[in-house]
Amino acid sequence: MGDTTHYDIIGDVHGQLDMLEALLAQLGYRKGQQGWQQPGHVAVFVGDIIDKGPWPGAVLRLVRKMVDTGQALMVVGNHELNWVRDAYQYQYNPRDFIKATRQLYDRQRLVDEFAAEEDGLALLLEHFQWLRTQPLFLELEQCRVVHAWWHEASIQHLKATGIRCLDDAAMAAYEDTYSTTYFAMDRVIAGCEHTVRPYVSASGFRTIRKRVWWWPNDVALIHPWELLPTQAREHGYPHNAHPTFFGHYALTGTPLRLGRNVACLDYAAAYGGALVAYTHSPGVPLALNSFTSVDVIHHQD
Repeated sequence: MGDTTHYDIIGDVHGQLDMLEALLAQLGYRKGQQGWQQPGHVAVFVGDIIDKGPWPGAVLRLVRKMVDTGQALMVVGNHELNWVRDAYQYQYNPRDFIKATRQLYDRQRLVDEFAAEEDGLALLLEHFQWLRTQPLFLELEQCRVVHAWWHEASIQHLKATGIRCLDDAAMAAYEDTYSTTYFAMDRVIAGCEHTVRPYVSASGFRTIRKRVWWWPNDVALIHPWELLPTQAREHGYPHNAHPTFFGHYALTGTPLRLGRNVACLDYAAAYGGALVAYTHSPGVPLALNSFTSVDVIHHQD
């Protein structure tokens, strides 16, 4: 077992820097010149590292340093996809790129963090381009990681079309709304299904888009500030498949499995809930004692 890599899979951080550092420390990571690290362990982020929380820029830098030094992996979430969708066509015009990024209130904090230092806005653009190279899903040693939904047909479609990250080909396909690739990305990254409308809506939509739950056991409690999903048309997950880990859904309560090989790790850190991780050792069945959580950190004034 000495050469086994243990994966510490971490839920949606959403700019909660203090909670992330506390969670990493609790998991046994130590901060050094190469960033946070723990021998024999790799952190895996399920996406949505930016937006909502107070320090999205610092979280983005921390995660990137861990990934670049081989201490971590990540998949992109819908918040990273939304930023890329809003700003990627402006990335060669720095002023327009910053304007497009700032359009969403949540991302103004991201811009302000980087703007506070010399050449910071150029560095923000570099981090944006780095995010676009991060995968949409991961197949690791005997486990899988995705932001929202391990939908096998969609994963296979993305593989067949060569779409593995938010590169130009992926964004062109995503802009082709109602295409097979758009629907595949929307399932995997945003956990959404589309139903064709009998008529076009007043705002021009041809489908009804809904967030869905797809896991086998309907025991998840959704945070009241988050969207309540409806049951997916294709719900369930093969009980003999490798364990799959995801985030996105802002659960609440005590972390638990949603099937014998299914675990959500988003416990609403963005809304004052816990930041949760699961330590997975290849070949070991999912167990409740492998969850680690850190509650919201309140600072003394």
